Amino acid sequence: LDPKYLEFEVLGMRFRPPVQSIMRADGSGITAQWTISERADPPRFVLRVSRLVASDATSTPAQQIDAYVKSVSERPSPNAVFAVRSRKEFELDGRPAALLYTSLREGTGDDEISAVQGYFILQFAPNEFVVISSLLAEQDFASVSQLLERSFRTMQVANQAALADERSGRIARGDHLLRGLDEEAMRRALDPVGAKGEAPAPRWYRITRVDATGDVKDVGYMTMVVIDAAQGLANPDRRESEWSKNEKERGLLVRMQVRTLLDATGTAFSDTEARYWTRWDRGREFWTVRSTIRKDRASSTSTQLGIRSEPTSGSPRPILEVADVVPNEVATEPRRWPIPEVGYLSQAESLVLPRLFPKVDAPIDYGFYCFDPRSGRLAQRVDRQTPTAKGYNIATQTTLEAPAIAQFVDERGILLKRSSDDGSVIEATTGQALLELWQKKGLPTK
Repeated sequence: LDPKYLEFEVLGMRFRPPVQSIMRADGSGITAQWTISERADPPRFVLRVSRLVASDATSTPAQQIDAYVKSVSERPSPNAVFAVRSRKEFELDGRPAALLYTSLREGTGDDEISAVQGYFILQFAPNEFVVISSLLAEQDFASVSQLLERSFRTMQVANQAALADERSGRIARGDHLLRGLDEEAMRRALDPVGAKGEAPAPRWYRITRVDATGDVKDVGYMTMVVIDAAQGLANPDRRESEWSKNEKERGLLVRMQVRTLLDATGTAFSDTEARYWTRWDRGREFWTVRSTIRKDRASSTSTQLGIRSEPTSGSPRPILEVADVVPNEVATEPRRWPIPEVGYLSQAESLVLPRLFPKVDAPIDYGFYCFDPRSGRLAQRVDRQTPTAKGYNIATQTTLEAPAIAQFVDERGILLKRSSDDGSVIEATTGQALLELWQKKGLPTK
């Protein structure tokens, strides 16, 4: 098993998965679901974690299993054979639990499909449960089912009152950090200008992923630069002569360019240009993200625009607005969220957050409210800072449901390596080294 626990704060539990597991989250809050699979092709198991509320006021894991077996057994299907492979009922830290494995064979001849499906159920309340469903190949049942049972039995349930205190403490620490960010502190996140005052050079990053055979594959690259700039520079569609008074205000600008390969040969790829700006007093923010998918001579571009304006008499509470324009889709109204009174983190700040952290000699975690581009919502975010001999490890959950992204940064907070839940790894390199590598591999560099 993996020595590290997978944390499910929304469900109030955690457990240790098998080694080389990857996880993704779908949905939000108590309706969220998580998919965990082995990092192999094909994986020997696929797990799905969710919360179950029984229709009856009280129930047990055993009763839930009885109801499931009865419903499947009575389902009319002339070409299906259903059987219970194993069933266990036990207690886990004093809580009722059950584990069921069934086999289902459908179809005939070449169309026959056979699989083993499992259900681990742990009781949290009189009619509430955590359920982990599993899907295994028939030939892997004997070995993998034992591995999964060992994994499920590591599950720990959190004390809800302690969890709430921990969450509020994180937000308080995050808010304290942000309230201490004046212009001088923000400027420490800037990339250094050249010896003769020339603009900072962008930092280059190689993006790779290990395939099922263990080979490292290049899947993209990224550049990033953090500068002092006017808001107008965050909008590539606006000329400087057109800038309004607001667009002339200065602040911190993060500019990122990302190329992502969409196939192994690089004949199809996506180019993203993103610019994130926040004013020095953190009172306003603005960003644009433009992504273009290219294949042969065809291309398609989508755009995102984000704005947080200052309070007005008509709107005394700041509002964040995010608008998306996607080709061949009907335009929709911008999404809007009132800004939380504590712990709000702008997009620009979120990208340079390790540069803003204080130096610590023990692990510490912070909580923030921040727009999450992946889920498209304003959500709680968690960042845990752990000191190392040469910098810091930063574990970031962009939402409470999301798996943690592992980052290693130097003592100044500059990103050196990032490992994401999708298996991709971002590592610092140089533009020349990346150019030579991609040219050698025949990948697109223009």
